[in-house]
Amino acid sequence: MRAFTGSRIKPYYLLGVVGMMLAWEFSAVSLPGIVPRLAAVGSSLLLLAQTGELWRQLGVSLQRSLTGLSFGAALGLLLGTAAGLWKPAYYFFKPLMGTLLSSPAVVVVMLAMVWFGVGSFMPVFVTALFTVPVMYVSVVEGMELVDAEVLEMAAVFRISRWALWWNIYLPALATAVLTGLAFAAGTAFRKTIMAELLGSNDGIGYAMAMTRFNLDVARLFAWVAICLCVGVVVQRLFVKPVASYLRKWRDVNSESGVVHE
Repeated sequence: MRAFTGSRIKPYYLLGVVGMMLAWEFSAVSLPGIVPRLAAVGSSLLLLAQTGELWRQLGVSLQRSLTGLSFGAALGLLLGTAAGLWKPAYYFFKPLMGTLLSSPAVVVVMLAMVWFGVGSFMPVFVTALFTVPVMYVSVVEGMELVDAEVLEMAAVFRISRWALWWNIYLPALATAVLTGLAFAAGTAFRKTIMAELLGSNDGIGYAMAMTRFNLDVARLFAWVAICLCVGVVVQRLFVKPVASYLRKWRDVNSESGVVHE
């Protein structure tokens, strides 16, 4: 199979976008009232921007998402470090992390609504809660990759746990932490929107829920388009650069390994 360069792939990508738009328009004509016309969605987007509702609700959701991501990442880093340095802590946290990773998001949101009610804290809590296990697993797996011989030398020289963490584990964890943070950032905004959709009084999720009561399908799709745009921006500005950096770092280390052999 022939390899395609980036310049040769772009026309096919654009063709796919045009195909999706044509399919959308065909569906809108065939199913009026169910699928809105693209022009109607564009008008709703313009109206949201002109009235300021877009920026107000987007700012609320982004603030909650970043807050939950920050708290969840910090807690996951702390618990993962403890589990990596002390095996009893690893087995102590293992059932909790397994439960969080396997729990349906909607169930956690419903429980959070019961515990905290409707408001800003509930979406932040949900986002943080789902960020913790992602960072925890990344940190634990990263610490397991530290060279055992280096750890043995540290034990022989009786290096303190703080020095061990600062000089050995932390440099080795940079890649794992970046990977976990990039993945968590890609999902944090979606978790925030889901929490707002089910139980909040503002934010994009709340605005989407209100379109159901007003039967405004065009506005609903406008908010969906905004969510997709935010996801693309996060992928372009954070996830892809981190993934690119990790690939280059891996390639450099692979080449160094070949040279040393």
